[in-house]
Amino acid sequence: MCVTALVRVCKVRIISYAITLYTVTFYVITLMNNEQQSPIPRILVVEDDVEMVEMMQHMLALVRCEVLIAHSGEEALATLHREAAAGREVDLVLLDVMVPGMDGYEVITRVKADPVLRNTSIIMTTALDSVSDKTLGLGLGADDYLTKPFDPQELLARIDAIMRIRRSEQALRRRNQELAALIEINRMVTSSLDLDAVLKATVLGIREILRVEAGSLVLVDEEADKLVFRTTFSPEQGWITGRTIRPGEGIVGHVVQSGESKIVNDIERDPHFSAEVDEEAGITSRAILCVPLTIRDRVIGAIEVINKLDGKFTEQDLELLQAMAASVAVAVDNSNLYNELAEFAKEVERSQAQLVQAEKMAAIGRLAASIAHEINNPLQSIHNSMHLSLHDGLSEDKRLEYLSMAQSEVWRLIKIVQRMLDFYRPSRGGMSPSDINAIVENVLALAQKRLQHGHVNVHTSLTSGLPATPMVPDQIIQVFLNIVINAIEAMPSGGDLWLETLLAEDGEWVMVRFQDTGPGIPVEQIVNLFEPFYTTKVDGTGLGLAISYGIVERHGGAIEVLSQPGQGATFVVKLPVN
Repeated sequence: MCVTALVRVCKVRIISYAITLYTVTFYVITLMNNEQQSPIPRILVVEDDVEMVEMMQHMLALVRCEVLIAHSGEEALATLHREAAAGREVDLVLLDVMVPGMDGYEVITRVKADPVLRNTSIIMTTALDSVSDKTLGLGLGADDYLTKPFDPQELLARIDAIMRIRRSEQALRRRNQELAALIEINRMVTSSLDLDAVLKATVLGIREILRVEAGSLVLVDEEADKLVFRTTFSPEQGWITGRTIRPGEGIVGHVVQSGESKIVNDIERDPHFSAEVDEEAGITSRAILCVPLTIRDRVIGAIEVINKLDGKFTEQDLELLQAMAASVAVAVDNSNLYNELAEFAKEVERSQAQLVQAEKMAAIGRLAASIAHEINNPLQSIHNSMHLSLHDGLSEDKRLEYLSMAQSEVWRLIKIVQRMLDFYRPSRGGMSPSDINAIVENVLALAQKRLQHGHVNVHTSLTSGLPATPMVPDQIIQVFLNIVINAIEAMPSGGDLWLETLLAEDGEWVMVRFQDTGPGIPVEQIVNLFEPFYTTKVDGTGLGLAISYGIVERHGGAIEVLSQPGQGATFVVKLPVN
Protein backbone atom coordinates (compact mmCIF):
# COMPACT_ATOMS: atom_id res chain seq x y z
CA MET A 1 0.00 0.00 0.00
CA CYS A 2 2.88 2.37 0.87
CA VAL A 3 4.52 1.76 -2.49
CA THR A 4 1.25 2.37 -4.31
CA ALA A 5 0.66 5.65 -2.45
CA LEU A 6 4.23 6.78 -3.17
CA VAL A 7 3.80 6.06 -6.87
CA ARG A 8 0.54 8.03 -6.89
CA VAL A 9 2.15 11.08 -5.21
CA CYS A 10 5.08 11.02 -7.62
CA LYS A 11 2.70 10.76 -10.56
CA VAL A 12 0.70 13.80 -9.43
CA ARG A 13 3.91 15.82 -8.85
CA ILE A 14 5.22 14.94 -12.30
CA ILE A 15 1.91 16.04 -13.78
CA SER A 16 2.08 19.32 -11.82
CA TYR A 17 5.60 20.05 -13.05
CA ALA A 18 4.48 19.30 -16.61
CA ILE A 19 1.55 21.60 -16.26
CA THR A 20 3.74 24.44 -15.01
CA LEU A 21 6.21 23.97 -17.85
CA TYR A 22 3.62 23.88 -20.60
CA THR A 23 1.59 26.71 -19.15
CA VAL A 24 4.51 29.05 -19.87
CA THR A 25 4.53 27.83 -23.45
CA PHE A 26 0.93 29.00 -23.93
CA TYR A 27 1.19 32.24 -22.01
CA VAL A 28 1.74 34.15 -25.25
CA ILE A 29 -1.33 32.50 -26.77
CA THR A 30 -3.39 33.56 -23.77
CA LEU A 31 -2.21 37.15 -24.14
CA MET A 32 -3.12 37.11 -27.83
CA ASN A 33 -6.57 35.80 -26.98
CA ASN A 34 -7.03 38.61 -24.47
CA GLU A 35 -5.94 41.20 -27.02
CA GLN A 36 -8.41 39.87 -29.55
CA GLN A 37 -11.14 39.80 -26.86
CA SER A 38 -11.79 36.17 -27.79
CA PRO A 39 -14.31 34.44 -25.52
CA ILE A 40 -12.93 31.88 -23.07
CA PRO A 41 -13.01 28.40 -24.67
CA ARG A 42 -15.57 26.05 -23.13
CA ILE A 43 -14.25 22.46 -23.17
CA LEU A 44 -16.07 19.28 -22.22
CA VAL A 45 -13.75 16.50 -20.97
CA VAL A 46 -15.33 13.04 -21.45
CA GLU A 47 -13.12 10.66 -19.50
CA ASP A 48 -13.65 7.92 -16.88
CA ASP A 49 -10.05 7.93 -15.58
CA VAL A 50 -10.15 10.16 -12.48
CA GLU A 51 -6.42 11.00 -12.57
CA MET A 52 -6.62 11.91 -16.27
CA VAL A 53 -9.65 14.12 -15.57
CA GLU A 54 -7.79 15.84 -12.74
CA MET A 55 -4.74 16.50 -14.90
CA MET A 56 -6.75 17.88 -17.80
CA GLN A 57 -8.90 20.02 -15.51
CA HIS A 58 -5.87 21.66 -13.86
CA MET A 59 -4.01 22.13 -17.10
CA LEU A 60 -6.93 23.65 -18.99
CA ALA A 61 -7.88 25.92 -16.12
CA LEU A 62 -4.36 27.35 -16.05
CA VAL A 63 -4.63 28.36 -19.71
CA ARG A 64 -7.98 30.07 -19.03
CA CYS A 65 -10.41 27.47 -20.34
CA GLU A 66 -13.77 26.72 -18.78
CA VAL A 67 -13.91 22.97 -18.16
CA LEU A 68 -16.96 20.71 -17.99
CA ILE A 69 -16.69 17.02 -17.00
CA ALA A 70 -18.62 13.94 -18.16
CA HIS A 71 -17.76 10.33 -17.27
CA SER A 72 -19.81 8.51 -19.93
CA GLY A 73 -21.10 8.97 -23.44
CA GLU A 74 -24.68 9.43 -22.24
CA GLU A 75 -23.61 12.07 -19.72
CA ALA A 76 -21.62 13.84 -22.44
CA LEU A 77 -24.66 14.13 -24.74
CA ALA A 78 -26.87 15.28 -21.87
CA THR A 79 -24.33 17.97 -20.94
CA LEU A 80 -24.05 19.22 -24.54
CA HIS A 81 -27.85 19.47 -24.89
CA ARG A 82 -28.21 21.19 -21.52
CA GLU A 83 -25.58 23.80 -22.32
CA ALA A 84 -26.98 24.42 -25.80
CA ALA A 85 -30.51 24.91 -24.42
CA ALA A 86 -29.13 27.48 -21.99
CA GLY A 87 -27.34 29.34 -24.78
CA ARG A 88 -23.89 28.31 -23.55
CA GLU A 89 -22.18 26.71 -26.51
CA VAL A 90 -19.49 24.08 -25.84
CA ASP A 91 -16.55 24.74 -28.16
CA LEU A 92 -14.61 21.50 -27.89
CA VAL A 93 -15.08 17.95 -26.62
CA LEU A 94 -12.02 15.96 -25.47
CA LEU A 95 -13.55 12.52 -25.96
CA ASP A 96 -12.13 9.23 -24.68
CA VAL A 97 -13.23 6.71 -27.29
CA MET A 98 -13.48 3.87 -24.71
CA VAL A 99 -15.72 5.58 -22.12
CA PRO A 100 -18.27 3.32 -20.35
CA GLY A 101 -21.74 2.86 -21.83
CA MET A 102 -22.17 4.61 -25.16
CA ASP A 103 -18.71 4.57 -26.77
CA GLY A 104 -16.97 7.56 -28.28
CA TYR A 105 -17.77 6.61 -31.88
CA GLU A 106 -21.52 6.65 -31.13
CA VAL A 107 -21.14 9.99 -29.36
CA ILE A 108 -19.42 11.46 -32.44
CA THR A 109 -22.16 10.08 -34.71
CA ARG A 110 -24.95 11.60 -32.62
CA VAL A 111 -23.27 14.97 -32.15
CA LYS A 112 -22.60 15.42 -35.87
CA ALA A 113 -26.16 14.35 -36.76
CA ASP A 114 -27.71 16.88 -34.39
CA PRO A 115 -28.46 20.29 -36.07
CA VAL A 116 -27.83 22.09 -32.79
CA LEU A 117 -24.57 20.31 -31.87
CA ARG A 118 -23.01 19.56 -35.26
CA ASN A 119 -20.59 22.52 -35.13
CA THR A 120 -19.02 21.27 -31.86
CA SER A 121 -15.37 20.35 -32.37
CA ILE A 122 -14.17 16.93 -31.14
CA ILE A 123 -10.68 15.62 -30.34
CA MET A 124 -10.57 11.87 -29.73
CA THR A 125 -8.24 10.62 -26.99
CA THR A 126 -7.63 6.90 -27.37
CA ALA A 127 -5.28 4.13 -26.34
CA LEU A 128 -6.14 2.38 -29.60
CA ASP A 129 -3.26 3.02 -31.94
CA SER A 130 -4.35 1.25 -35.11
CA VAL A 131 -4.90 3.36 -38.21
CA SER A 132 -8.40 1.92 -38.69
CA ASP A 133 -9.49 3.02 -35.21
CA LYS A 134 -8.25 6.54 -35.78
CA THR A 135 -9.64 6.90 -39.29
CA LEU A 136 -13.01 5.55 -38.13
CA GLY A 137 -13.41 8.46 -35.70
CA LEU A 138 -12.19 11.02 -38.21
CA GLY A 139 -14.55 9.61 -40.81
CA LEU A 140 -17.48 10.02 -38.42
CA GLY A 141 -16.67 13.73 -38.02
CA ALA A 142 -14.03 14.09 -35.31
CA ASP A 143 -11.64 16.99 -35.89
CA ASP A 144 -8.47 15.42 -34.49
CA TYR A 145 -7.14 12.57 -32.32
CA LEU A 146 -4.48 11.99 -29.68
CA THR A 147 -3.04 8.59 -28.75
CA LYS A 148 -2.72 7.89 -25.05
CA PRO A 149 -0.46 8.48 -23.31
CA PHE A 150 -0.11 11.94 -24.93
CA ASP A 151 2.17 14.86 -24.28
CA PRO A 152 0.30 17.71 -22.51
CA GLN A 153 2.06 20.25 -24.72
CA GLU A 154 0.75 18.47 -27.79
CA LEU A 155 -2.77 18.50 -26.35
CA LEU A 156 -2.61 22.24 -25.70
CA ALA A 157 -1.21 22.86 -29.17
CA ARG A 158 -4.03 20.86 -30.76
CA ILE A 159 -6.64 22.70 -28.67
CA ASP A 160 -5.16 26.05 -29.69
CA ALA A 161 -5.16 25.06 -33.37
CA ILE A 162 -8.78 23.92 -33.26
CA MET A 163 -9.87 27.07 -31.38
CA ARG A 164 -8.20 29.22 -34.03
CA ILE A 165 -10.08 27.28 -36.71
CA ARG A 166 -13.34 27.62 -34.74
CA ARG A 167 -12.86 31.37 -34.36
CA SER A 168 -12.28 31.65 -38.10
CA GLU A 169 -15.34 29.55 -38.84
CA GLN A 170 -17.45 31.56 -36.41
CA ALA A 171 -16.22 34.80 -37.95
CA LEU A 172 -17.04 33.42 -41.40
CA ARG A 173 -20.52 32.36 -40.29
CA ARG A 174 -21.04 35.77 -38.76
CA ARG A 175 -19.92 37.46 -41.98
CA ASN A 176 -22.30 35.25 -43.95
CA GLN A 177 -25.14 36.22 -41.61
CA GLU A 178 -24.25 39.88 -41.96
CA LEU A 179 -24.04 39.55 -45.73
CA ALA A 180 -27.39 37.75 -45.81
CA ALA A 181 -28.91 40.54 -43.73
CA LEU A 182 -27.51 43.19 -46.07
CA ILE A 183 -28.77 41.27 -49.10
CA GLU A 184 -32.23 40.96 -47.53
CA ILE A 185 -32.34 44.67 -46.73
CA ASN A 186 -31.21 45.49 -50.26
CA ARG A 187 -33.83 43.09 -51.64
CA MET A 188 -36.56 44.84 -49.69
CA VAL A 189 -35.25 48.25 -50.72
CA THR A 190 -35.49 47.30 -54.40
CA SER A 191 -38.67 45.24 -54.26
CA SER A 192 -40.93 47.09 -51.81
CA LEU A 193 -42.32 50.61 -51.78
CA ASP A 194 -43.85 50.05 -48.35
CA LEU A 195 -41.41 52.15 -46.33
CA ASP A 196 -42.78 51.10 -42.94
CA ALA A 197 -42.34 47.42 -43.81
CA VAL A 198 -38.76 48.05 -45.02
CA LEU A 199 -37.84 50.00 -41.88
CA LYS A 200 -39.32 47.42 -39.51
CA ALA A 201 -37.56 44.57 -41.31
CA THR A 202 -34.31 46.56 -41.15
CA VAL A 203 -34.57 47.20 -37.41
CA LEU A 204 -35.30 43.53 -36.73
CA GLY A 205 -32.41 42.43 -38.98
CA ILE A 206 -29.98 44.80 -37.29
CA ARG A 207 -31.17 43.71 -33.86
CA GLU A 208 -30.54 40.07 -34.72
CA ILE A 209 -27.17 40.50 -36.42
CA LEU A 210 -25.65 42.94 -33.93
CA ARG A 211 -27.29 41.11 -30.98
CA VAL A 212 -28.72 44.21 -29.32
CA GLU A 213 -31.67 44.73 -27.00
CA ALA A 214 -33.45 47.46 -28.95
CA GLY A 215 -33.21 49.61 -32.05
CA SER A 216 -34.73 52.83 -33.41
CA LEU A 217 -34.91 54.52 -36.78
CA VAL A 218 -35.29 58.31 -36.75
CA LEU A 219 -36.16 60.48 -39.77
CA VAL A 220 -35.89 64.25 -40.23
CA ASP A 221 -39.14 66.19 -40.64
CA GLU A 222 -37.82 69.31 -42.32
CA GLU A 223 -41.15 71.13 -42.42
CA ALA A 224 -41.71 70.75 -38.68
CA ASP A 225 -37.98 71.05 -37.86
CA LYS A 226 -38.19 67.88 -35.77
CA LEU A 227 -36.87 64.35 -35.67
CA VAL A 228 -39.49 61.60 -35.77
CA PHE A 229 -38.97 58.14 -34.27
CA ARG A 230 -40.38 56.42 -37.36
CA THR A 231 -40.00 52.93 -35.87
CA THR A 232 -38.59 51.60 -32.59
CA PHE A 233 -38.47 48.01 -31.43
CA SER A 234 -38.23 47.18 -27.75
CA PRO A 235 -38.44 43.76 -26.06
CA GLU A 236 -40.57 45.44 -23.38
CA GLN A 237 -43.04 47.41 -25.51
CA GLY A 238 -42.83 45.93 -29.03
CA TRP A 239 -43.17 48.48 -31.86
CA ILE A 240 -43.27 52.18 -30.92
CA THR A 241 -43.81 54.94 -33.51
CA GLY A 242 -44.49 58.63 -33.81
CA ARG A 243 -42.58 60.31 -30.99
CA THR A 244 -40.75 63.52 -31.97
CA ILE A 245 -37.69 65.32 -30.56
CA ARG A 246 -35.85 68.52 -31.39
CA PRO A 247 -32.67 68.39 -33.52
CA GLY A 248 -29.61 67.94 -31.29
CA GLU A 249 -31.47 66.24 -28.44
CA GLY A 250 -29.83 63.10 -27.07
CA ILE A 251 -27.17 61.02 -28.76
CA VAL A 252 -29.38 60.32 -31.78
CA GLY A 253 -30.18 64.02 -32.20
CA HIS A 254 -26.49 64.87 -31.97
CA VAL A 255 -25.62 62.28 -34.65
CA VAL A 256 -28.26 63.72 -37.01
CA GLN A 257 -27.07 67.25 -36.35
CA SER A 258 -23.36 66.48 -36.74
CA GLY A 259 -23.66 63.85 -39.46
CA GLU A 260 -21.05 61.72 -37.66
CA SER A 261 -21.43 58.18 -36.30
CA LYS A 262 -20.95 57.55 -32.62
CA ILE A 263 -20.01 54.58 -30.40
CA VAL A 264 -20.85 55.07 -26.72
CA ASN A 265 -19.93 52.13 -24.49
CA ASP A 266 -20.07 54.13 -21.23
CA ILE A 267 -23.37 55.95 -21.45
CA GLU A 268 -23.04 57.94 -18.22
CA ARG A 269 -19.90 59.73 -19.39
CA ASP A 270 -21.31 60.95 -22.69
CA PRO A 271 -22.33 64.63 -22.57
CA HIS A 272 -25.03 64.19 -25.23
CA PHE A 273 -26.86 61.36 -23.48
CA SER A 274 -30.45 62.10 -22.53
CA ALA A 275 -32.42 59.46 -20.65
CA GLU A 276 -35.67 60.95 -21.94
CA VAL A 277 -34.56 60.67 -25.59
CA ASP A 278 -32.12 57.77 -25.68
CA GLU A 279 -34.33 55.49 -23.60
CA GLU A 280 -37.24 55.80 -26.04
CA ALA A 281 -37.36 51.99 -26.21
CA GLY A 282 -38.37 51.82 -22.56
CA ILE A 283 -35.18 50.09 -21.36
CA THR A 284 -32.19 51.38 -19.42
CA SER A 285 -29.44 52.31 -21.87
CA ARG A 286 -25.93 51.10 -21.06
CA ALA A 287 -24.30 51.46 -24.49
CA ILE A 288 -25.43 53.03 -27.79
CA LEU A 289 -24.24 52.77 -31.38
CA CYS A 290 -25.72 55.38 -33.72
CA VAL A 291 -25.04 56.17 -37.39
CA PRO A 292 -26.57 58.86 -39.66
CA LEU A 293 -28.71 58.13 -42.72
CA THR A 294 -27.17 60.14 -45.54
CA ILE A 295 -28.27 60.60 -49.12
CA ARG A 296 -26.47 62.92 -51.55
CA ASP A 297 -24.48 64.49 -48.67
CA ARG A 298 -27.70 65.31 -46.81
CA VAL A 299 -28.56 63.75 -43.43
CA ILE A 300 -32.14 62.48 -43.48
CA GLY A 301 -32.17 60.52 -40.20
CA ALA A 302 -30.28 58.00 -38.09
CA ILE A 303 -30.25 54.39 -36.89
CA GLU A 304 -29.65 53.81 -33.19
CA VAL A 305 -29.08 50.45 -31.48
CA ILE A 306 -28.99 49.99 -27.70
CA ASN A 307 -27.18 47.59 -25.36
CA LYS A 308 -25.13 44.90 -27.08
CA LEU A 309 -25.85 41.54 -25.48
CA ASP A 310 -22.37 40.03 -25.74
CA GLY A 311 -19.91 42.80 -24.96
CA LYS A 312 -19.11 46.28 -26.15
CA PHE A 313 -19.81 47.88 -29.51
CA THR A 314 -16.81 47.65 -31.84
CA GLU A 315 -15.55 49.34 -34.98
CA GLN A 316 -16.68 46.23 -36.84
CA ASP A 317 -20.23 46.78 -35.55
CA LEU A 318 -20.00 50.37 -36.69
CA GLU A 319 -18.92 49.40 -40.21
CA LEU A 320 -21.76 46.90 -40.50
CA LEU A 321 -24.38 49.39 -39.30
CA GLN A 322 -23.04 52.04 -41.69
CA ALA A 323 -23.40 49.57 -44.59
CA MET A 324 -27.00 48.86 -43.58
CA ALA A 325 -27.67 52.58 -43.11
CA ALA A 326 -26.62 53.25 -46.70
CA SER A 327 -29.29 50.83 -47.96
CA VAL A 328 -31.92 52.24 -45.62
CA ALA A 329 -31.17 55.79 -46.77
CA VAL A 330 -31.76 54.69 -50.36
CA ALA A 331 -35.08 53.09 -49.31
CA VAL A 332 -36.21 56.29 -47.58
CA ASP A 333 -35.17 58.40 -50.55
CA ASN A 334 -36.91 56.05 -53.01
CA SER A 335 -40.07 56.19 -50.93
CA ASN A 336 -40.00 59.99 -50.85
CA LEU A 337 -39.41 60.15 -54.59
CA TYR A 338 -42.21 57.64 -55.19
CA ASN A 339 -44.63 59.65 -53.06
CA GLU A 340 -43.70 62.84 -54.90
CA LEU A 341 -44.09 61.07 -58.23
CA ALA A 342 -47.44 59.58 -57.16
CA GLU A 343 -48.69 63.04 -56.14
CA PHE A 344 -47.45 64.48 -59.44
CA ALA A 345 -49.18 61.65 -61.32
CA LYS A 346 -52.42 62.40 -59.48
CA GLU A 347 -52.11 66.05 -60.39
CA VAL A 348 -51.46 65.15 -64.02
CA GLU A 349 -54.45 62.80 -63.94
CA ARG A 350 -56.64 65.57 -62.52
CA SER A 351 -55.40 67.95 -65.20
CA GLN A 352 -56.03 65.38 -67.92
CA ALA A 353 -59.55 64.79 -66.60
CA GLN A 354 -60.19 68.53 -66.68
CA LEU A 355 -58.87 68.72 -70.25
CA VAL A 356 -61.03 65.79 -71.31
CA GLN A 357 -64.07 67.40 -69.73
CA ALA A 358 -63.25 70.75 -71.32
CA GLU A 359 -62.96 69.09 -74.72
CA LYS A 360 -66.31 67.39 -74.16
CA MET A 361 -67.84 70.79 -73.53
CA ALA A 362 -66.11 72.11 -76.66
CA ALA A 363 -67.58 69.21 -78.65
CA ILE A 364 -71.01 69.97 -77.19
CA GLY A 365 -70.52 73.59 -78.23
CA ARG A 366 -69.66 72.55 -81.76
CA LEU A 367 -72.85 70.49 -81.82
CA ALA A 368 -74.95 73.09 -80.01
CA ALA A 369 -76.94 74.35 -83.01
CA SER A 370 -77.74 70.82 -84.15
CA ILE A 371 -78.65 69.74 -80.62
CA ALA A 372 -80.94 72.75 -80.16
CA HIS A 373 -82.65 71.91 -83.44
CA GLU A 374 -82.93 68.24 -82.46
CA ILE A 375 -84.53 69.17 -79.13
CA ASN A 376 -86.72 71.83 -80.65
CA ASN A 377 -88.42 69.42 -83.08
CA PRO A 378 -89.93 67.12 -80.42
CA LEU A 379 -90.82 70.14 -78.29
CA GLN A 380 -92.73 71.66 -81.20
CA SER A 381 -94.51 68.36 -81.82
CA ILE A 382 -95.43 68.12 -78.13
CA HIS A 383 -96.75 71.70 -78.17
CA ASN A 384 -98.87 71.12 -81.28
CA SER A 385 -100.25 67.79 -80.00
CA MET A 386 -101.19 69.26 -76.63
CA HIS A 387 -102.78 72.32 -78.30
CA LEU A 388 -104.91 70.15 -80.61
CA SER A 389 -105.98 67.85 -77.80
CA LEU A 390 -107.54 70.80 -75.96
CA HIS A 391 -110.01 71.73 -78.76
CA ASP A 392 -113.67 71.63 -77.77
CA GLY A 393 -115.78 69.02 -79.44
CA LEU A 394 -112.79 66.80 -80.12
CA SER A 395 -113.66 63.12 -79.95
CA GLU A 396 -112.13 61.08 -77.19
CA ASP A 397 -110.32 58.84 -79.68
CA LYS A 398 -108.75 61.83 -81.43
CA ARG A 399 -107.72 63.38 -78.10
CA LEU A 400 -106.04 60.12 -77.10
CA GLU A 401 -104.26 60.02 -80.46
CA TYR A 402 -102.85 63.52 -79.93
CA LEU A 403 -101.82 62.68 -76.37
CA SER A 404 -100.13 59.49 -77.59
CA MET A 405 -98.21 61.54 -80.19
CA ALA A 406 -97.12 63.93 -77.44
CA GLN A 407 -96.02 61.03 -75.21
CA SER A 408 -93.97 59.55 -78.05
CA GLU A 409 -92.21 62.86 -78.60
CA VAL A 410 -91.54 63.15 -74.85
CA TRP A 411 -89.80 59.78 -74.90
CA ARG A 412 -87.81 60.90 -77.94
CA LEU A 413 -86.79 64.05 -76.10
CA ILE A 414 -85.80 62.06 -73.00
CA LYS A 415 -83.55 59.83 -75.11
CA ILE A 416 -81.87 62.84 -76.72
CA VAL A 417 -81.21 64.47 -73.36
CA GLN A 418 -80.04 61.17 -71.83
CA ARG A 419 -77.52 60.66 -74.65
CA MET A 420 -76.15 64.14 -74.05
CA LEU A 421 -75.95 63.62 -70.28
CA ASP A 422 -74.19 60.26 -70.69
CA PHE A 423 -71.62 61.94 -72.91
CA TYR A 424 -71.25 65.07 -70.77
CA ARG A 425 -70.75 63.38 -67.37
CA PRO A 426 -67.11 62.74 -66.31
CA SER A 427 -66.11 59.07 -66.41
CA ARG A 428 -67.05 57.33 -63.18
CA GLY A 429 -66.17 53.70 -63.78
CA GLY A 430 -63.32 51.62 -65.09
CA MET A 431 -63.14 49.61 -68.28
CA SER A 432 -65.89 47.17 -69.14
CA PRO A 433 -66.43 44.87 -72.15
CA SER A 434 -68.43 46.89 -74.69
CA ASP A 435 -69.97 46.42 -78.14
CA ILE A 436 -68.01 48.58 -80.58
CA ASN A 437 -70.91 48.65 -83.07
CA ALA A 438 -73.25 50.02 -80.39
CA ILE A 439 -70.66 52.72 -79.61
CA VAL A 440 -70.52 53.73 -83.30
CA GLU A 441 -74.33 53.87 -83.54
CA ASN A 442 -74.48 56.01 -80.41
CA VAL A 443 -71.98 58.45 -81.92
CA LEU A 444 -73.96 58.71 -85.15
CA ALA A 445 -77.13 59.39 -83.14
CA LEU A 446 -75.36 62.21 -81.29
CA ALA A 447 -74.05 63.71 -84.53
CA GLN A 448 -77.19 63.01 -86.63
CA LYS A 449 -78.46 66.59 -86.96
CA ARG A 450 -74.98 67.99 -87.54
CA LEU A 451 -74.46 65.43 -90.32
CA GLN A 452 -77.80 66.37 -91.87
CA HIS A 453 -77.11 70.10 -91.71
CA GLY A 454 -73.66 69.57 -93.16
CA HIS A 455 -75.11 67.52 -96.02
CA VAL A 456 -72.84 64.61 -95.17
CA ASN A 457 -73.98 61.20 -96.33
CA VAL A 458 -73.05 58.43 -93.88
CA HIS A 459 -72.21 54.92 -95.08
CA THR A 460 -71.73 52.20 -92.46
CA SER A 461 -70.31 48.71 -92.67
CA LEU A 462 -70.50 47.24 -89.19
CA THR A 463 -69.14 43.71 -88.91
CA SER A 464 -71.39 41.53 -86.79
CA GLY A 465 -70.09 39.18 -84.12
CA LEU A 466 -67.12 41.30 -83.10
CA PRO A 467 -65.74 40.41 -79.65
CA ALA A 468 -66.60 42.72 -76.76
CA THR A 469 -63.76 45.18 -76.26
CA PRO A 470 -62.57 46.47 -72.84
CA MET A 471 -63.11 50.24 -72.73
CA VAL A 472 -64.50 53.22 -70.87
CA PRO A 473 -67.51 53.73 -73.19
CA ASP A 474 -68.02 57.50 -72.87
CA GLN A 475 -64.30 58.12 -73.50
CA ILE A 476 -64.36 56.09 -76.73
CA ILE A 477 -67.57 57.88 -77.75
CA GLN A 478 -65.69 61.14 -77.24
CA VAL A 479 -62.86 59.92 -79.53
CA PHE A 480 -65.20 58.80 -82.30
CA LEU A 481 -67.38 61.91 -82.03
CA ASN A 482 -64.32 64.13 -82.33
CA ILE A 483 -63.22 62.33 -85.50
CA VAL A 484 -66.75 62.57 -86.99
CA ILE A 485 -67.04 66.30 -86.21
CA ASN A 486 -63.60 66.94 -87.74
CA ALA A 487 -64.74 65.07 -90.87
CA ILE A 488 -67.92 67.18 -91.09
CA GLU A 489 -65.92 70.40 -90.72
CA ALA A 490 -63.45 69.18 -93.35
CA MET A 491 -66.34 68.98 -95.86
CA PRO A 492 -68.10 72.40 -95.60
CA SER A 493 -69.94 71.79 -98.88
CA GLY A 494 -71.02 68.30 -97.91
CA GLY A 495 -69.63 64.93 -98.87
CA ASP A 496 -69.50 61.31 -97.83
CA LEU A 497 -68.34 59.66 -94.64
CA TRP A 498 -67.71 55.90 -94.41
CA LEU A 499 -67.59 54.13 -91.05
CA GLU A 500 -66.41 50.53 -90.93
CA THR A 501 -65.83 48.15 -88.00
CA LEU A 502 -63.73 45.02 -88.44
CA LEU A 503 -61.49 42.53 -86.69
CA ALA A 504 -57.76 42.49 -87.45
CA GLU A 505 -56.41 39.39 -89.17
CA ASP A 506 -54.60 38.22 -86.03
CA GLY A 507 -57.81 38.53 -84.01
CA GLU A 508 -56.08 40.74 -81.42
CA TRP A 509 -57.56 44.10 -82.43
CA VAL A 510 -60.96 45.59 -83.14
CA MET A 511 -60.62 48.44 -85.65
CA VAL A 512 -62.92 51.34 -86.58
CA ARG A 513 -62.16 53.11 -89.88
CA PHE A 514 -63.45 56.66 -90.58
CA GLN A 515 -62.98 57.81 -94.20
CA ASP A 516 -64.16 61.16 -95.60
CA THR A 517 -64.12 62.89 -99.00
CA GLY A 518 -62.61 66.13 -97.75
CA PRO A 519 -59.51 67.87 -99.09
CA GLY A 520 -57.12 65.60 -97.16
CA ILE A 521 -54.32 66.50 -94.77
CA PRO A 522 -50.85 67.63 -95.93
CA VAL A 523 -48.00 65.35 -94.88
CA GLU A 524 -46.28 68.07 -92.84
CA GLN A 525 -49.46 68.52 -90.76
CA ILE A 526 -49.95 64.79 -90.06
CA VAL A 527 -46.67 64.78 -88.09
CA ASN A 528 -48.07 67.32 -85.59
CA LEU A 529 -51.71 66.27 -85.76
CA PHE A 530 -51.87 64.81 -82.24
CA GLU A 531 -49.74 67.47 -80.54
CA PRO A 532 -51.60 69.49 -77.88
CA PHE A 533 -52.76 72.94 -79.06
CA TYR A 534 -51.82 72.22 -82.67
CA THR A 535 -54.65 73.32 -84.96
CA THR A 536 -55.21 74.65 -88.46
CA LYS A 537 -58.66 76.04 -87.59
CA VAL A 538 -59.20 79.69 -86.71
CA ASP A 539 -61.46 78.84 -83.76
CA GLY A 540 -59.93 75.47 -82.85
CA THR A 541 -58.44 74.59 -79.44
CA GLY A 542 -55.95 72.05 -80.74
CA LEU A 543 -56.92 69.67 -77.94
CA GLY A 544 -59.51 67.39 -79.55
CA LEU A 545 -57.20 64.97 -81.34
CA ALA A 546 -54.49 65.24 -78.66
CA ILE A 547 -56.96 64.15 -75.97
CA SER A 548 -58.38 61.47 -78.27
CA TYR A 549 -54.90 60.10 -78.85
CA GLY A 550 -54.24 60.00 -75.09
CA ILE A 551 -57.53 58.19 -74.42
CA VAL A 552 -56.83 55.52 -77.05
CA GLU A 553 -53.25 55.10 -75.84
CA ARG A 554 -54.45 54.56 -72.24
CA HIS A 555 -56.74 51.84 -73.62
CA GLY A 556 -53.66 50.13 -75.07
CA GLY A 557 -54.67 51.09 -78.62
CA ALA A 558 -53.50 53.38 -81.40
CA ILE A 559 -54.79 55.88 -83.95
CA GLU A 560 -53.45 55.79 -87.50
CA VAL A 561 -53.92 58.53 -90.10
CA LEU A 562 -53.77 57.95 -93.87
CA SER A 563 -54.22 60.94 -96.16
CA GLN A 564 -53.11 62.56 -99.35
CA PRO A 565 -54.06 66.09 -100.43
CA GLY A 566 -57.19 66.05 -102.56
CA GLN A 567 -58.09 62.45 -101.70
CA GLY A 568 -59.75 62.77 -98.29
CA ALA A 569 -58.53 61.47 -94.93
CA THR A 570 -58.80 58.10 -93.20
CA PHE A 571 -58.56 57.65 -89.43
CA VAL A 572 -58.21 54.10 -88.07
CA VAL A 573 -58.74 53.52 -84.35
CA LYS A 574 -57.35 50.20 -83.07
CA LEU A 575 -58.41 48.82 -79.69
CA PRO A 576 -57.07 45.58 -78.14
CA VAL A 577 -59.53 42.73 -77.68
CA ASN A 578 -57.71 41.67 -74.47
